[in-house]
Amino acid sequence: MDLMMIAKMYPDVTISVRLQDLLEAQETLIRKVRKEAEQEAAKRREQYGDTLIQKEEARQVLGCPDPSTMWRWENRGYLTPVKIGVKVFYRRSDIDRIIKAKETNHTQI
Repeated sequence: MDLMMIAKMYPDVTISVRLQDLLEAQETLIRKVRKEAEQEAAKRREQYGDTLIQKEEARQVLGCPDPSTMWRWENRGYLTPVKIGVKVFYRRSDIDRIIKAKETNHTQI
């Protein structure tokens, strides 16, 4: 029987837990959540078939000091964000395309 089942069956029961046990349970849960997030990120990378870079790194590579520039580019369709959990990533190919366009001045971004 797991804790959730016990909590549902006996909602008024009081238990005592050693602080060390609680800390160990917290660490175990954090490791589990991190592992699941890493697996999800790997699955998304495989799904998109492209290198994903985080929003801040993309801003630096593109030379965008103002975060609102990225937002405008997303709204105009220049960039498509890939969200994994609460983090925002961009495809490296999209970033490279924008850099090339800026270098050749073929488009006004």
